[in-house]
Amino acid sequence: MEYIAQSHGGYKFIFPRITVILGANGCGKSTLLRDIKQHCASNQNIGNAVYVEGGRTIKIEDTVQLNRNNFNQYQHYQTALTSYKGKRSNNLVDRVFDAVMVLIRQEQELKDKHSDAVNAWDIAGRKGELPKREQPPLDHLFEQYNEIFPSIILSYDKTSGRLYVNNTNAEQPYGPSTLSDGEKQVFSLLADLMQLEDEFTYVIVDEPELNLHPELAERVWNLVESEYPEKNFLYATHSIQFALRSSVDTLYVISSDPSKISRISSLSDIPRIDLERFLGGVPGILNAGKVVVTEGHEKSFDSIFYRWVLNDAQIEIFPCGNCHDVKQIIRKESLWEQISSDIALVGVVDSDFRSDDSLQSQSNDGLVNLVLHEAESFICIPEIICAAAESIGSQENTLTPPQVEEEILSSLEAQKLSIALRRSFSDSTLTVRLSIEKSTLSTVTSKDDAMTIIRDKSSEEVNKAMKAMSEDTFESKLDEELGNINTTISNRDIIKALHYLPGKELLNRLAPKAGCKNGTDLVRSIKRNLDVDSYEEIIKLRERLVENLA
Repeated sequence: MEYIAQSHGGYKFIFPRITVILGANGCGKSTLLRDIKQHCASNQNIGNAVYVEGGRTIKIEDTVQLNRNNFNQYQHYQTALTSYKGKRSNNLVDRVFDAVMVLIRQEQELKDKHSDAVNAWDIAGRKGELPKREQPPLDHLFEQYNEIFPSIILSYDKTSGRLYVNNTNAEQPYGPSTLSDGEKQVFSLLADLMQLEDEFTYVIVDEPELNLHPELAERVWNLVESEYPEKNFLYATHSIQFALRSSVDTLYVISSDPSKISRISSLSDIPRIDLERFLGGVPGILNAGKVVVTEGHEKSFDSIFYRWVLNDAQIEIFPCGNCHDVKQIIRKESLWEQISSDIALVGVVDSDFRSDDSLQSQSNDGLVNLVLHEAESFICIPEIICAAAESIGSQENTLTPPQVEEEILSSLEAQKLSIALRRSFSDSTLTVRLSIEKSTLSTVTSKDDAMTIIRDKSSEEVNKAMKAMSEDTFESKLDEELGNINTTISNRDIIKALHYLPGKELLNRLAPKAGCKNGTDLVRSIKRNLDVDSYEEIIKLRERLVENLA
């Protein structure tokens, strides 16, 4: 089915048999599903849709039987079915009783048909096979439910009209009204989808994972999809795991901005780990106009720190892993090339132990190298960590800037050789590549000429590499790094010291002195209590990020 979504700027969706729509909150997933449901209802050529809404809380009756209040509605299978069909495009919570009642009445219908067939077979002289009775649909429901929950056996007492749950973990049978939310959810879904009449060609589901463990959600919907191979399924979900099921034909990652909608087909051709990484951030990215891509993960220090630095709800912070992941996203390589060109992206990476020359050579549009060693280093700035300690106020002895300065400089003194060595190593990765200019190639007339040129070029490249990796060259670099560090210590240049010194280790030593057990807890406190505009280095960092987003 093709569908032009007016709710998403006229974007044309193409729905194969199993489609998943993934997106952040507020991107219009539920609205889109409801519009598609109405589209199915108003177009006879498409077929009707069964709709399962999100946000549902299921109530299941322990007793399902005819009484004087519902007798006219449910006394015959056809009247019960007609009433039920009228509710299939509405909410699931309003039709669970009807679904079970239809299965009960259908059993009587099948029984009557079987009796008629046996009578006809008898009258005809009992020729051929004795007509077989179809499995009662309620029994089929109970079998499917037991397949999902092996410890639970459901039963129905026709005399009392009561449903019973026999659980191997419970001493006595009990009614389904006391099942857990997830167990009720599965019962309701299976009862509702037990028999999809031919006129219903689409199953539209908002939040298929609702109230279900991710693995359980997969199991339930895989079972339903296999039960009805001729039906089409359309899901809207927050769950990346559900979206990456092997049965899914097409995945749409949507945004409130139609120009940013992405379609991903042939999911099986893309490594799952790459898809998970991509889909972990893309819904939020697509829903934002400006995105700062950082190292770390959603609950890590970097995520909290950059939200404090920017203090702007309109800018999405996406922690994606390491510096190589940041660069891949900024360059829009691999799957990331599907990100809309309208989105402003800036990546920010730690300086780590890279030399100043290395940092300068790797600088490019859209990528900000921190002036300090790493994000944690900014919190080690004496005025920031002391202000944080004062706001927490849990320490008997107040942390002072001179104490922090002394900790920074003494740590740098103790680690200076290790730091200088690692910074020198950062320039020691070389790429040796043999290439010959076109003008030279044009003069080659024989294989011997070619091999002579290749030998000369090879020797030239090897000599360059040997020179770059020579003992004298490396010693010169090491002396330069040690000299710069010694000058920083003698000048008591704290900002430069934080450029050299690993900030994560330093912050985890300083955090307890400020009243927090580690750096992540401390930055959470800072985010709540300190004003970004009070600190010069933070203002500079924010300005660099915002400038690159412009």
